[in-house]
Amino acid sequence: MSERRLWGIVLAGGEGSRLAETTQRVYGSRLPKQFLGFGQSRTFLQATLDRLEGLIPPERTVVIVAKRYEDVAREQLREFVGLELVAQPRNVGTGPGVLLPLVHVLKRDRSADVALIPSDHDFRSPAVMLQTLARAQQAAALTRAGTILLGARAETAASDLGWIVARRTRSNAAVRAIAEFVEKPAQPIADRLFRQGALWNTMLSVSRADALWRLALRHLPAQAALLGRYAAALGSSARDACLKDVYSQLPPADFSRDLVAASQGLRVAVMAGAGWSDCGTPERLAAALGQGPAAVRACGARMVAPDAQAQGAF
Repeated sequence: MSERRLWGIVLAGGEGSRLAETTQRVYGSRLPKQFLGFGQSRTFLQATLDRLEGLIPPERTVVIVAKRYEDVAREQLREFVGLELVAQPRNVGTGPGVLLPLVHVLKRDRSADVALIPSDHDFRSPAVMLQTLARAQQAAALTRAGTILLGARAETAASDLGWIVARRTRSNAAVRAIAEFVEKPAQPIADRLFRQGALWNTMLSVSRADALWRLALRHLPAQAALLGRYAAALGSSARDACLKDVYSQLPPADFSRDLVAASQGLRVAVMAGAGWSDCGTPERLAAALGQGPAAVRACGARMVAPDAQAQGAF
């Protein structure tokens, strides 16, 4: 393993728009699915933290949530002692949604590696996912760009997922260069990608934190400059006011489209056998829970918690 410590950034700031109708039917509210259990004893967010503890302790974990769901998140995560919860004042896309917690990690550990982990995914074999994260951390230390994405071996020709096409190699390398990204292709293209052995883009990744910040400075300069101001205010009484002011000016950005796809030299680690699912449709959610779609729509599951200057900044 790398001598650099691995931190986790858990992405829980989504608004739950894709499954809003399902959560409305099941719970009578549109609470995002990361805060729900759908009949399971743990919510998706809690299950995510449970899995990570095998590799990353709570004291090296930062969770990003929407301000409106901060109380729900704190209630669900109170057992994870040492975890840092960061609430974003408003949703301006996954770009700022990643960079805000990254600022917190860099302030605490400038030599950190960071794993980006969505909070609403499922794995049939979590150990495989953790092994792939560890392998990705080792690979990130050896690459100039410093970022390794996790691509899942595709199980179907899904047209509503993002795909990563890895460059062909003579050996069956576990970490490969990336030829292209294909986002939600038409079905004939998805069929071809599946036949060619392209990978599902899981949105999981491991990066050297300082290298990821440099990519942000290059590809998201306005967002990085503003959040650099906030970084300088961390630890002071001006922190909260500064965050509010920064977010009043922060332009939206998509992390995958505007940073990842625009960057050169990234690599992908092949994750085979983890049984990854983004649970992004009622059908995939039902499959992950081991239920039929009708059962998910009607389960009436119990809720576990109430509804309710950039370059020199580090």
